Amino acid sequence: MERRYFDNHTHSYFSADSRMSIDDAVKVAYERGLRGICLTDHLDFDAPPGVTEFTFEVPAQQEAIDAEVEYFGLNGRGGRYGDFQLLKGVEIGLQDKSMPRIRKVLEDYRYDCVIGSLHLIDGHDPYFGDYYRPYTYRYAYGHYLEEFARLIRVMPDFDILGHYDYITRYPDYKETTIYYSEFGDALDSILTFLAEKGKTMEINTKTYQLYRGRRPELDLAVLRRFRELGGEALSFGSDAHEITRLGDRFDWCREMALAAGFKYEVYFRDRKPEYIAL
Repeated sequence: MERRYFDNHTHSYFSADSRMSIDDAVKVAYERGLRGICLTDHLDFDAPPGVTEFTFEVPAQQEAIDAEVEYFGLNGRGGRYGDFQLLKGVEIGLQDKSMPRIRKVLEDYRYDCVIGSLHLIDGHDPYFGDYYRPYTYRYAYGHYLEEFARLIRVMPDFDILGHYDYITRYPDYKETTIYYSEFGDALDSILTFLAEKGKTMEINTKTYQLYRGRRPELDLAVLRRFRELGGEALSFGSDAHEITRLGDRFDWCREMALAAGFKYEVYFRDRKPEYIAL
């Protein structure tokens, strides 16, 4: 079996919203023909009142991954899963007030990959809908992108920009897509920074599911613009919180990446890019 894809964005039981065991994740990802997965569990500090703080004990997560690698002989150690890779990651939630804690946790521990995401904005968790209510979709989406562009410059120690269109998942607006034609200035600010700093963006397939009767879509023009600005490769992420979604729709990700002019998928090992030809 040709092992084509790497799933850069997955969540084990160390994430507050996941129950996926590491054993099951490795077994299912291997059976689906993936080259490997990176466990990027949630670190979202300073949650708004009434919202769960999505944090975990980093040493415990890393010890659990090390134990799995050792037991099954992963990462090229000749075990039952061949060259399958299980890597250590983290998904950091960017917020101004959290920056000291974010910088400390990145200094204190070694990761293969760091995803920088924006889950909480203006004291709101968009999942609950309060953020959107005062705003038109243009302001809600545009403000989110502008904040993202600002925060990645405040805290540039990441490898992958997580789901830039996360904000389209949970509103009641009929508009379900962040189009480059509407939000080009804010998107250019993000994409230029990524390209200049050698970072990448992901196609996050969890975003393009049915949410409350509406399905966000990916605008291919955003990917094409990243390529025009010098982006070299894209990351594929299922954002899986259960085994059923590992590697979900990665053939479609490949089609979108090729249509945008990319030749490679990328994953990170020891914070260095590894390229997979599409």
